[in-house]
Amino acid sequence: MPRVWRTSHIELKVMGIVKKYLEDDLKKYEGILDGGIYFKYKPASIRLKVIELNCTDYLQSESLSTISDCYLNVNYQDEDEDLVKEVTDHIHTLIDQSLLRNLYFESEGKQVGRISPYLWMGNNMFKITNNTIYKKKKQNDRVE
Repeated sequence: MPRVWRTSHIELKVMGIVKKYLEDDLKKYEGILDGGIYFKYKPASIRLKVIELNCTDYLQSESLSTISDCYLNVNYQDEDEDLVKEVTDHIHTLIDQSLLRNLYFESEGKQVGRISPYLWMGNNMFKITNNTIYKKKKQNDRVE
């Protein structure tokens, strides 16, 4: 049986915030999210026009106000390579350097690749820090 990683309540909160933000923006574009948005792990039967959200490094955080240097992956998959590239770029532009519920999102990279003969996936990785902590880090960087 495959190992399934436990999802913390903080991860669920962060993914819920991002899911609502993406749904509100992407619902303007017909046919982009026919498969929906899922928290890790999406159902295996859903393969097209789907977003999967995945978080890491949240075990040390007890609330949204203590999040520092945690990560969020936003994966979009479909069979149309051009659509995957376009949606991946749009998600990157939408979330990078944004502030959602006092959480600051900073891009750690994006990539698009073929994951099967007929399926493409775009991945955006974001580093998340509570905005108050982020501002203090930047202030300390300037002082040093």
